[in-house]
Amino acid sequence: MTSFNYRARDRAGVLTAGKLEAENQRAAAVQLARQGLSPVAIEPTESVGAGEGLEEFLISIQKIRSQDMVVFCRQLASTLEAGVPLINSLDALSEQISNRKFQNVIIEVKREIEGGAAFSDALVRYDKVFPALLINMVRGGEKAGILPQVLDRVSTIMEKDLETSDKIKGATRYPIIVVFVLIAAFIILTVFVIPRFVSFFASFKAELPLPTRMLIGANYFMVHYWYWCVSVVVGGYYAFIRTLATERGRYAWDGLMLRLPPFGPLFTKIYLSRFGRMLSAMLGSGIPVLEALAVTAATIENKVLGGVVLGLRDGVATGRGLAELMKESKYFPPISVSMVAIGEKAGTLEAMLNKLADYFDREIDYTVNNLTPLIEPLMIFGLAGVLMVFALGILLPMWELIRVFKT
Repeated sequence: MTSFNYRARDRAGVLTAGKLEAENQRAAAVQLARQGLSPVAIEPTESVGAGEGLEEFLISIQKIRSQDMVVFCRQLASTLEAGVPLINSLDALSEQISNRKFQNVIIEVKREIEGGAAFSDALVRYDKVFPALLINMVRGGEKAGILPQVLDRVSTIMEKDLETSDKIKGATRYPIIVVFVLIAAFIILTVFVIPRFVSFFASFKAELPLPTRMLIGANYFMVHYWYWCVSVVVGGYYAFIRTLATERGRYAWDGLMLRLPPFGPLFTKIYLSRFGRMLSAMLGSGIPVLEALAVTAATIENKVLGGVVLGLRDGVATGRGLAELMKESKYFPPISVSMVAIGEKAGTLEAMLNKLADYFDREIDYTVNNLTPLIEPLMIFGLAGVLMVFALGILLPMWELIRVFKT
């Protein structure tokens, strides 16, 4: 028996893929026919050696970077704009991509299209790789017949998101390093330094002050019950991930992220910029406003604001104006309401939404530039607190010993 990879269509025309065991390709085709499937391609599975297996594993764990996706969309838009067919464009792009995992995904997408699937349907099969924004925009572009323009707009949106993400990482890199250094210093001092002072103080049988007893207790716990510390950290992380996987947990976390200073206002501006940019791009691509709002809600990556956008969609469906509905929400500042109202009255809603996104982008830049000065006082207080505990824990008993010697 030989193992075969197959792609086939069911009676409804839906493309499916899988593996089966058969004597030969003809026997495999007969098996598929008995299952009500029409074969599109049947290929024998290649045996994988140890070296090839390791290579496949390394490819499977490769990370597809956001930069790779931006370049892919930009180049695909350029080739389609030049009149190159989609299949040929994907074939050419797959040869240029250095990321093997992404290259394999694009090859599979091309095969899906060759089998008769729409481009958006082929992307849906790899929704873990391609963002929901790209999939929904491509679907709208296929309907409107403006796929190159849509891909160009998607690449612009993702490029803006990537630029904002890089700015935030740059602004928070220094505070994160300081926090990790503080944690490492606390562990080193507690585990290695405090025991030396403990043995020294114990030889005088003097009563130790509270800060010193606290440090001794921390040392005893970390040395004798370190596995509890590890268990609490790992268990807390696992519980956090599981909670985020639930609808209620994700909604609560997203709401907290919008309120938590100093990052809450920053995240709110980021999501509002994305709201304006995506809605403008979809309206410019010929997607109806109700569908555009639904897609925006699904791709805004915040459950709270996603629910707000869905509320806007429901209100627009009843005939109310978008600006009127935004005014009733606490998340849209007055300037955004005014800009949308002007766009609705002048018939230039797409352009005004794009200007709204530009406005929030400028606000994001200002907030990010002032993020480090806002965090620095918190770091100073944290550092001062750690140093004070250690200073009191070590110096107070020494002062007590000096007093005893004098007497």
